[in-house]
Amino acid sequence: MPTPVPLSVVVITKNEEGRLADCLESARWAAELIVVDDESTDRTVEIARRYTDRVVTRRMEIEGRHRNAAYALATQEWIFSLDADERFTPELREEITALLATAPPLNGYTVPRRNYLGRRWLRHGGQYPSRQLRLFRRGHFRYEEAEVHPRAFLDTETGSLDHDLMHYSYRDLGDFVGKLNRQTTLETKKWLRDGRPMGFRKGLWRTVDRFYRTYWSKQGRKDGMLGFIMAVLAGMYQFLTFAKYWTARFGPGRQASPPGDASRGPRPPAVGDGGPVRATITAVVLTKNEAAKIRRCLEAIRWVDEIILVDGESADGTPEIAREYGATVINHPFGGDFGEERNLGNAHATSDWILQLDADDLVTAAFRDAAGRILREGTPHAAFRFRRTNCFLGHWMRYGGWDHDSLHFFRRGKARYQGRVHHALLVDGSIGTLTAAIEHYPFDSLEQFLDRQNRYTTLEAQELVDLRGAFAPHELRRHIMMRPAKLFWKMYVKKQGFRDGGYGLIFSGLFSFVHFLKWAKVWELTSAVAEDYNDRHTPVGRPQEMTRGAS
Repeated sequence: MPTPVPLSVVVITKNEEGRLADCLESARWAAELIVVDDESTDRTVEIARRYTDRVVTRRMEIEGRHRNAAYALATQEWIFSLDADERFTPELREEITALLATAPPLNGYTVPRRNYLGRRWLRHGGQYPSRQLRLFRRGHFRYEEAEVHPRAFLDTETGSLDHDLMHYSYRDLGDFVGKLNRQTTLETKKWLRDGRPMGFRKGLWRTVDRFYRTYWSKQGRKDGMLGFIMAVLAGMYQFLTFAKYWTARFGPGRQASPPGDASRGPRPPAVGDGGPVRATITAVVLTKNEAAKIRRCLEAIRWVDEIILVDGESADGTPEIAREYGATVINHPFGGDFGEERNLGNAHATSDWILQLDADDLVTAAFRDAAGRILREGTPHAAFRFRRTNCFLGHWMRYGGWDHDSLHFFRRGKARYQGRVHHALLVDGSIGTLTAAIEHYPFDSLEQFLDRQNRYTTLEAQELVDLRGAFAPHELRRHIMMRPAKLFWKMYVKKQGFRDGGYGLIFSGLFSFVHFLKWAKVWELTSAVAEDYNDRHTPVGRPQEMTRGAS
């Protein structure tokens, strides 16, 4: 067995059971492997112990401080900082081995890092060579104690190695956006801690500047559609950080609730008080881990005859809270089809009428009274539209096109949902209109907003691909490169989103981004199918260089 190279490889982990084995396997040639785990809840620690006895559990609160503490555990003179999604190549291993066999004149060396999105090598846009200071002499290197993107400090000039470190950064666009969401939250904390001044003009300039530099100055355009997508995401890093910074300073809690908030004052009397009830009503509520919101929702619908909860296997006590209100709970694993979930609730309802709700909806007293009149007096209609007053981070969005009608109140047996995500209600009969509103409080934070939209756009993209298959290149370009800008103009200017101030700007920007993200994922899915086909039909002996996304 070859003599281990006198090197400590330090790996920082957090729930990396899917990637850690390959990482550590590529580093077995080092004399010492140290894994510092941030309280993983999966099999990360178990896997790490197959490769080394040096496994330490330590909670990470500030990234720079956490990394410095991890490097202090090393016993070898030289340290290599490796992430769980990175791999040594044989060429880099040999280069480091040869270097350490001599007397290295410097105390630190950078390595070129080859970043991947899925199987696609990100060649341009600042993604390659993306040199990182990773190899350093113990006691001569430290990170600044910052929450995210800490700067590296070395007490001498750095040298450079020639061979690549492989970085399988992101499994797909959804994984990229998830990390983007977490990193911008940490970046916001850094801005707030430093007291950094950031107005709208500066925040928007940084967004445009980051896109321009990534796409043009750093030649991201050479990666084709992939390069454009990555440039937009680079700009969105700045926009999201600014948006989170602005809402932290000026956002939730500064706006009064819209008129008709059913949470104020005593609980309204039951429908039918003062007269006989001629029809009954069931409220169907879709939930998954909604313990923080479900009680308020159910408190406002105590007056209905029946409550049915279709729950997607919540783990936070949501079903138990619902049963306190007499709800019938249907446990149903969510398979990505909201229409199916709503139809399941309809099938279990026993009343004459059905009102479909989400856990973040709040039925107002005005809506309760309007529904009560229909139940008492009767109507020729099979369903009713009603106003759904949407609140963005606690702010009632009067403009921008989000204050719209909703169709979720109908006779049992006269309507059925169709569609997985943006499902439509197919009604057998005429449709009336109620002027009363239900209030909708979908997002408590921008982090929650982006997390939810990331999941929804994945489902929407898959639905589009399942229904349509491949899309023409010009159609994808229109939706990815032009449609978001048009949508922003429509929401912010034509529908007067600017009248909602900072909320209107952030709202319009984010929903334009959501459209971009959905179609970027459609591109990712459809191009992956083509790549798989090409891989299967590549002639034997033909090199398969990772140039995904260059078209």
